[in-house]
Amino acid sequence: MPVGSSFIQVARCRRRRMQRFSNYFNLGLTQASLDFVNIDVVEDSPVYIDPHAIRTQQGTWIEACQDSITSYFDSLLDAIRNDDAAYLRDLIGPLTEPNETHLGESKGKSSGRSLGSEKRAQELISALRRSRAIQSGQLTDLEESILFVDGVGIDILSDITTCLIRSHLIDYTKNQCSFHGVTTEPQFAEQTWDARARAWMPGIEHDLPRGPDGSLLLVPKSIVRVRPELDKDKFFKGYIRPFYEQAELSRGVASDFVRLIAAGTKRARMKVNLTDLGDHVGTTKAAIARHAEDFPEAIKNYRADKSTPTVPLDNAQLAERVNDVLPDFGELLDTVNAIASGRAGATPYHRSVAAFLTAAFSASLGNERLESVQHGGLKRVDITYDNVAGDGFFRWLSLHYPSAIVVVECKNYEDDPANPELDQIAMRFSPDRGRFGLLVTRRIVDRPRMEARCRSAATDGHGYVIALDDADLRRIAADIQEALAHDTNPREFPLLRERFGKLIGQG
Repeated sequence: MPVGSSFIQVARCRRRRMQRFSNYFNLGLTQASLDFVNIDVVEDSPVYIDPHAIRTQQGTWIEACQDSITSYFDSLLDAIRNDDAAYLRDLIGPLTEPNETHLGESKGKSSGRSLGSEKRAQELISALRRSRAIQSGQLTDLEESILFVDGVGIDILSDITTCLIRSHLIDYTKNQCSFHGVTTEPQFAEQTWDARARAWMPGIEHDLPRGPDGSLLLVPKSIVRVRPELDKDKFFKGYIRPFYEQAELSRGVASDFVRLIAAGTKRARMKVNLTDLGDHVGTTKAAIARHAEDFPEAIKNYRADKSTPTVPLDNAQLAERVNDVLPDFGELLDTVNAIASGRAGATPYHRSVAAFLTAAFSASLGNERLESVQHGGLKRVDITYDNVAGDGFFRWLSLHYPSAIVVVECKNYEDDPANPELDQIAMRFSPDRGRFGLLVTRRIVDRPRMEARCRSAATDGHGYVIALDDADLRRIAADIQEALAHDTNPREFPLLRERFGKLIGQG
C-alpha cells in the first residue's frame, strides 16, 4: 500500500460517516449559503454558542434572545443573594444537556457533557454561591461568569445559553425548515425560559426536523464561536496585570520582580518578571474577582473594549469546523441566472438569491428570516437579516444610519422595477426595524432612472434602498474574490458603498 494511503482512506471514511444537515435533508447547499450551522446530524460540530456574541448584536430575533438571557441571570443573582435555595434549584434544574443542537466536542454521537445531572447542578450552584464577584455585585452578565465562576467554561456557557434561548431557536428552526422545505414532525422539546414570567415553561411538542437520533435545533451561525469572546487569562494579562506591573516598576530594583536590563548603557531599563508576578498575585477566578475589586478601572475598561460586536466566523472558518467546502460564487450565480424571468420562477429565484446573499454577506448579515409577516399579516417581506457586522460596510452603516434590520425584496421581473416596488420595500421600514434595504431584480435597463427613484425616496425620508440586478451580484462576488486574493477585508462591499453614497448625495 502506498505511503499515506491509509490516512487517505481514514479521511474518506470520516467524510462518509459525516451526515451534515444539508446532505441529510437533500438541500443542495453548502455551509456558506446556509444561515445556520450545517451540523453533523449524528456527531457534534466543534463550535459553541457565545452569549457575549448575542449581547453585542442587534436585531429583532437577537433582542428576544438577550431578554431571555438577562431575565434569567437577574433571577439567578437574586436567588443567590437572597439565599433562596428552593428558587435556585428551580432555576438550575432545567439546565439540561442540549444535544439537539449538535454543537460542542463530544466524541462519537452527540452527548452533552457539561450539564444534566444532579451532581453537576449542585456543583454549579456551589460555584455560583462561592463566587466573590456575585457577592460583591461585580458579576452582572451571564457571559462574564467565565471570568469569575469556577467550573464555567465555554461548554457550560454554551449549554446554559442554549437552554435559555431554546424557544427562539425553535422558532428559528421552524422558519428555516419552512423556507428550505425540510420535513418536520411533532417532537417533544425540553422546558423553555419565559422572560416575562421569569420562570421555566413545561416542555411541549413542536414540529421540528428529526435526525437519526432525535430532534434537531438549528443555530444561526452569527452567534457561534470557536472560543469565547471573554477570556480570563486575557483579562488578567491585558487589564489587571499592568496595574501590578506599574506598582512594581515604581519600586525599582527593590522589587522582588524587577531586574535591570542592559545596566550601564543607554538602553538600560527595568523589566518585570511577569510570570512570577502573576504567580504571586494569583490568577484563579477568585483572585481575578479580588483584583477587579482592587482595580475597578480594569473591568470598566475591559467591558468598554468588549462592548462592540465582533466579526462572526466567516465562510472559511465555518467550513473548516463543519468539514464543508468554501462557497463557489460562480455556481451560485449560475443558479440565479438559469431561472427564467417571470412569475413562474419567483420562488426558485427567491431561494437562489437568498443562497447567494447569505454566502456573500456572511459575517455581516445573519439570523435570516424568510417571508416575514409584518403589519398584522397584511404585508410580507421576502428576506430579512439582522445586521451582525463587526467591521466593513454594514458595520459602518449601523453606526450612521438605522439598519439593525436589513430588508431584502426579490423581484423576478423582466422589466425594471418601478415606483410601486420601491414603495413596497419602503413600507417595510420603521425606526425600530431600520431604514435600509436591497431590491434585487433580474435586469435594470435604465440604471440612471432607477437610481434617481432610489435617491428621491431617500431625500423624501422614505429610507435607503439599493437596487441590484444579476450583473451587480456578479460584481459583488468579484469584489469578494479580489479582496480575498489580496488579503484585504472582503466585507467592505465597494459596490454597496458606492451606491449608498449616491443615495446621500456623495456620488
